[in-house]
This record gives sequence, structure tokens and C-alpha cells, in this order.
Amino acid sequence: MAANVEFSGSRRVRAIRPAFADVKRICPKMRDAMLIRRQALKLRFWPEKHPIDEGGNLLDLDWSWIRALAGLKVGELRLHDTIAGNDNLRIIFFEGDSSIRRPLPLIWVLRVMQKKRNEFTSNDLNTFKARRTLVIERFYNHRLS
Repeated sequence: MAANVEFSGSRRVRAIRPAFADVKRICPKMRDAMLIRRQALKLRFWPEKHPIDEGGNLLDLDWSWIRALAGLKVGELRLHDTIAGNDNLRIIFFEGDSSIRRPLPLIWVLRVMQKKRNEFTSNDLNTFKARRTLVIERFYNHRLS
């Protein structure tokens, strides 16, 4: 998950520092971390119904909004691959302010985790909200015009 990505797709994808720590905890090998990065970069084409990458391959974006955080624009991208021995991985993301388009709107990766239950725990939800607030305060409320 790079800080800035090339400008293909309809959005840019950025990860916050705690998300990098999550990936490092899940995937001690850099090769596996790059697989997660590749999956997260598919969010560049979000929310198209059938996005196609530069090579003309149809992307498999299996995502949904987190119901317990309705209206906060926090969603989960479900990864169906087994990476570093972990299955059922989730990339938790936040759709940034769409009115700010310099040069493209942002999708923020808040957390990468292995989901072990059907529902998120209250700790998970509090973490998502706190990281979303961190992004809003650092990158939207205090930005220079």
C-alpha cells in the first residue's frame, strides 16, 4: 500500500501508518505484504460494477459497507485468497471527502485484518471509527485551501 499510486482508475488509494503495522503483523514476509498491497490497489477502480485493469482483466471487488457504521463511509474489501497462511482477510477502507479531487478522490486503508466471526466486535468498530477520525482530522479538517 503505497502512499501515492499512479493515476489509473477513478480514485487514489492511501494507507495510514497503523494499517502498515497491521500488514506487517499478518505478513512477516515482504512478498506476502505486496500481495495485500496489490489487492488494496484494486480500490482505485471502486465502486465500478465490473472494473477492468490496464491489462483488460476483470477485477474481483467483493466489498460492502460495514452496517454497524452506517453513514460513515467505512467499508470492507473481502479477500478470497489465502495470503501468508491467512484466509478470510479484510481490508477496511474509508471513502474520503469526494468534493476534494486533487487530482483524484481518495480511498483510505484503515485496517487490514483476518475476520474470524460473522460480525465485527465492538473493539473492531471502535478502532475503525478512531482511525477514520484520525484521517478526517489530519487530512481534511486541517488542510490548507
